[in-house]
Amino acid sequence: MPVRCDLFCAVIDNYGDLGVCWRLARQLAAEHDVAVTLWVDDLASFAHMAPGLDAAARTQRLGGITVRHWDGDMAEAVPGELIIEGFGCPLPARFVAAMARCQPAPVWLNLDYLSAEDWVEGCHGLVSIDQATGLVRHFWFPGFTAATGGLLREAGLLAARDAFQADRSAQAAFWQGLGIAEADAFSRKISLFSYENAAIEALLDALAESESSTLLLVPAGRALADVARWAGTRAATLTHGTRLARGRLRVVILPFLSHDDYDRLLWACDLNAVRGEDSFVRAQWAARPLLWHIYPQDEGAHLAKLDAFVGRVNAAAGQPAIWATAQQAWNGLPGREVWPALLAELPRLAVAARDWSARLATQPDLATGVMRFYASRVE
Repeated sequence: MPVRCDLFCAVIDNYGDLGVCWRLARQLAAEHDVAVTLWVDDLASFAHMAPGLDAAARTQRLGGITVRHWDGDMAEAVPGELIIEGFGCPLPARFVAAMARCQPAPVWLNLDYLSAEDWVEGCHGLVSIDQATGLVRHFWFPGFTAATGGLLREAGLLAARDAFQADRSAQAAFWQGLGIAEADAFSRKISLFSYENAAIEALLDALAESESSTLLLVPAGRALADVARWAGTRAATLTHGTRLARGRLRVVILPFLSHDDYDRLLWACDLNAVRGEDSFVRAQWAARPLLWHIYPQDEGAHLAKLDAFVGRVNAAAGQPAIWATAQQAWNGLPGREVWPALLAELPRLAVAARDWSARLATQPDLATGVMRFYASRVE
């Protein structure tokens, strides 16, 4: 009998938590024969990234996974042998009580947020005891070293990436499917997916003034407000297919893409501006230069996380110095003049990005690590 897993996700406004949980659910089901029930509290948001999902259905099957609407105390639910709460979303008390009645008790993991900071290695795997039931919960920290919980990476992902990046006809078909048949006429292609970001205007100015032509792809999201401000229009006018032009820059607005299409977008671009966690990890597997817009936190706490990531990459892959400066400028520190220098270094940055991706790929992926841990707890 397959292991039964209940994976819980509360959708945050940026959808990143949902993106991670959906990828993990798919991989557990496809590669580890796990019977996954994915509990999501906002199916309307889920439908944007999962074509074929019925946002009105309380229970449905999608891609080998049972998707259930998390909208009550779930008193009737029967817990599986593996319970994963996405990013600390509190489980309903009745469900936890049902877990406590199971013999043996389920293996309970709290999937936490990704960080490159040194403390993650010491906290990964730590135990918390539920006061009401005595159940043991383990903290699972994704990370960039073998002493952490790893990163999501499906089997065959990197081979699929390499095949796509080497196949001009596959790339042409991808661009054609997005309605951008002229994509290969541009010297470089850049994807832009960020939170609201004051640095977007300076980057777009640099691209417009560059001697090389740029195609900028902007999926639907919070960056549209800054793109609209740069263009002197309203964000509401920037819908799927909208095109903007200034100087050597052409901007195309894309819809919210499925996971598979977003991966192909990252693979097809020469520079990817990403945000949060899910798109950030996928950009590293794309083996292309990236700009990471980390989720802003009070008192600049996010900048320590940014510095930790930059430090790890530089120590392992030797990025040109301009890359670290650009990450800081992208996250609110002074640096308007950094963008022409960054663009000039893209060829060297591409070599370093591929090296970094290859180094990460030598470590176990997150889903495999979860299942190895589960096996160790039930032996």
